[in-house]
Amino acid sequence: MEENNQFQFQVNMKGMIELLSEHIYSSPTVFIRELLQNGMDAVTMRKGVDPDVEGQITVTFLEGKIIFEDNGIGLTEADMHQFLSVIGQSSKKGALVDKDLIGKFGIGLLSCLVVSEEIEVESRSLLKNESVRWKGRADGTYTVEVIEALPQVGTRVILLAKPDWKTLFKKEEVKKNVLFYGSALPIKVVFKEGDEVEQVLDGNPIWMNKDASKEDLMEYGKTVFKTRFLDVFRLESDTGDLQGVAYVIPNKVSFSSSKEHKIFLKRMYLCDSAANLLPEWSTFVRCIINTNALQPTASRESLMNNTALKQTKKELSDCFKDYLKVLSVTDVKKIQQIIKVHHLYIKALAAADTEIMELFLDYLPFETNKGLLSFQDIKQYGQKIYYTPSLDDFRQIRRIAGSQDKMVINAAYSYESDLIERIKRIDAKLQIDRIVPQDILDELEDAVDLSEDFMRFKLRADLVLQKHFCKVDIKKFQPLDTPTIYIANEQALSNKNIQGLTGASNPFASTLQHFIKDEKVLPTLCFNQSNELINQLVYIDDELLVEAVVQIMYIQALMLGGYTINKKEMDVFNDALYQLLVMGMSHFLPKI
Repeated sequence: MEENNQFQFQVNMKGMIELLSEHIYSSPTVFIRELLQNGMDAVTMRKGVDPDVEGQITVTFLEGKIIFEDNGIGLTEADMHQFLSVIGQSSKKGALVDKDLIGKFGIGLLSCLVVSEEIEVESRSLLKNESVRWKGRADGTYTVEVIEALPQVGTRVILLAKPDWKTLFKKEEVKKNVLFYGSALPIKVVFKEGDEVEQVLDGNPIWMNKDASKEDLMEYGKTVFKTRFLDVFRLESDTGDLQGVAYVIPNKVSFSSSKEHKIFLKRMYLCDSAANLLPEWSTFVRCIINTNALQPTASRESLMNNTALKQTKKELSDCFKDYLKVLSVTDVKKIQQIIKVHHLYIKALAAADTEIMELFLDYLPFETNKGLLSFQDIKQYGQKIYYTPSLDDFRQIRRIAGSQDKMVINAAYSYESDLIERIKRIDAKLQIDRIVPQDILDELEDAVDLSEDFMRFKLRADLVLQKHFCKVDIKKFQPLDTPTIYIANEQALSNKNIQGLTGASNPFASTLQHFIKDEKVLPTLCFNQSNELINQLVYIDDELLVEAVVQIMYIQALMLGGYTINKKEMDVFNDALYQLLVMGMSHFLPKI
């Protein structure tokens, strides 16, 4: 006979409570959410039997104790053994779970043991004429007993606060958390403390009322988010069985900024993050959303990233597009106001949607070397349009390109390059080309009749700038008051930085050399033959003076190009200034 080597796991209840209740949830206040959830689900189940019942949750405050009571379907003694006393077992089974009920995992009641030493549940079942009391403790033990009939069908949960959590049992704190978690629940919530009775929720949140006016929604958004928004519009998704509202933020926000939303699942608060639910370019809104179909994670603090969520995201993206399309026809002033503040997000949307691009492109502003201009103004410039996706390149190009009467767009911001590429594909009549600093350098007029003094100066400057891994060129260009420009593409800057690290003291010098693709590709400091200062400089014989001036011009060109100045370069700049100061003062010092 074969020996049976199977054994049953032993569960440490205290450890389970710590794991499930203190670690799976982000805050001890979630016990309020779980009690609201259980009460709401019990009422929903009763409505399946008695559709006319008006659901209500009553919260009674006693000294250090709270009682959550619902008029739902109630529990029998057998239910308490099966559902309250088995971890992971939920009473929410059958067709109602996915459609109407909020809770599902059967572990939420344990969150109460974070704030209370024991949970006392008294219930009278609609389906069996008996009243039962269940007591569960943190050590894993529980008792069940039949008690005298309760006055009405339903369940009440009685909690006595642990000393450390008494503040969570105060009326104002409970009210704050009931409004936080349950503001969208379709049920009345009433508070009782002594002779005082207060209705906290009426079961009819205004943002879920399709007949609510825009003014009322705007006022509600101001109350919830403490912000006076630019506008509000509706959100809907059939896949997610979702409805909600989106508020347009009145100030500029960055793509990386994280905005708090209010996401509800089956009208119970779930989380404040809409990660993977809202389009990436929708950071300019704050949303209040309820979904009945999307699935939560086990902690009920985020949504599962599945196929349904992805389809819902697509449908919400369509809501944003439809809103902007309608607004462009019905309220031009409003759409112009939104574009002025949030044009980066409209650009991001236009980069992915041809219809949106065609609707709004002319109104979208772009930074150019001639100032901030709408694309309509840029098109009217009447010549070829250039753009660069690099901010460093734009800083190098803008002044010289302006003197050459070129129109250059700074497309370094998110999605702008993608948008311009889409424009090029859609509108073949527009001449739009990408430009790099080397293009500007190549188009500059060659220096003419370089004298022996100019050639000697070039050799001197080359020697000075070798230590900065920079080469020298001489051209003629406008504006005349610009003595030098610093030109460097990405490879040139990379080579410069790598060579700066390959000194004898660096043990990785030989390895770093392998990353240099072409040692000849280096930044260029281009001197302007048309500049008066340069024309004077070439005739100076003093080697130290020439070196100091070239060093200063080099750092000045870096600054004008918007480049970061490292410590070594700053030290060189300061030393060059000191040398000039000493040489200048020497003319005024008495001769000994």
